[in-house]
Amino acid sequence: MTTNAPRGRQTRRAEPRRPVANAITQLLIDHNELQQMFTAFENTRSVNNKRFLVQRICTTVVVHAQLKEEIFYPAVESVLPKATPEHTTMKALVAHIQSLEPVAELVDGPIQVLAQEVNEHVSDLNDGLFPRVKASDLDLEELGNRMARRKAELIAELA
Repeated sequence: MTTNAPRGRQTRRAEPRRPVANAITQLLIDHNELQQMFTAFENTRSVNNKRFLVQRICTTVVVHAQLKEEIFYPAVESVLPKATPEHTTMKALVAHIQSLEPVAELVDGPIQVLAQEVNEHVSDLNDGLFPRVKASDLDLEELGNRMARRKAELIAELA
């Protein structure tokens, strides 16, 4: 938005910053979006839709795992030692899926396995780690801001 400043100059009024969700809320949003993508994949017959969803699912899993490994888990480890789950199986499944031709019938099975792995991982986090993190003295707002910035960078790199 612009306003008239003295001597006819145009100045930009700063738009209010939209608050960034705290770290756990951001992760929950990602988990929900992944679940929606898995459901959409399961319900579509369109090869183009499947191809699009495979790409989005893989990108989302990779970015999400990287965010947690780079920012979230190191912060959690500082207050809850040995609380870091592994993403090895999910990353291996993503690499396998990306090596397949999305139109091939072979991609359906690995996507279902990935969906199951993600669901089990999310359930473990919701039942175990997240309540402990919420009860800790971690600054989840600041952590959420760092994660949001890094997520934007990762998505830009992958675009």
